[in-house]
Amino acid sequence: MIEESGGRKTGDADEENPRDGSFADLLGEAKPLDRAAARHAPAPPRPRAQHRPADDEFSGRKFRWPDPDDRHRAAADGVSDRDLLALGRGETEPLERIDLHGTRREAAGRLLTKRLESACAQGHDCVIVIHGRGQHSSSGEAVLRDALPGWLTRGANAQRVLAFAPAPGRLGGLGATLVRLRQKERQR
Repeated sequence: MIEESGGRKTGDADEENPRDGSFADLLGEAKPLDRAAARHAPAPPRPRAQHRPADDEFSGRKFRWPDPDDRHRAAADGVSDRDLLALGRGETEPLERIDLHGTRREAAGRLLTKRLESACAQGHDCVIVIHGRGQHSSSGEAVLRDALPGWLTRGANAQRVLAFAPAPGRLGGLGATLVRLRQKERQR
């Protein structure tokens, strides 16, 4: 039942409708703001955006991918396609095995960097990185295999790596990558 009362509609549901009360009734007890406390010191000036070098600029070494759709095979400037194919066939026997299989992505990147540094210090020219095919990952993706090209072509590793390619079947196939390293005395 709705009745007109002083220009306002009223009815049985008015007691439940919070819009019928005044704003002050809805807020309850409110305290005025202390204007002096509301003043803040001026914000410090924002830092200017710094130039962040591109990966190639940071590493100082550029890599080329003969097949742009295959990010798992690349060579640094100066490495011929013939040498890259020979690496992929396993013509250079790896002197060290770096097993990342089963390691979490962040830890695997750090481990790879340490092991490549060690292999270079020992004068190894070729290593094999075992990363797995991703068959046991929760997402079903080859997380480590897909991250490997970035790890090998950026930062300190870019200075150590000449080329990399998927290993031939006898050395692990798609679950492993052969990495050709720069000789210690030729490193920058």
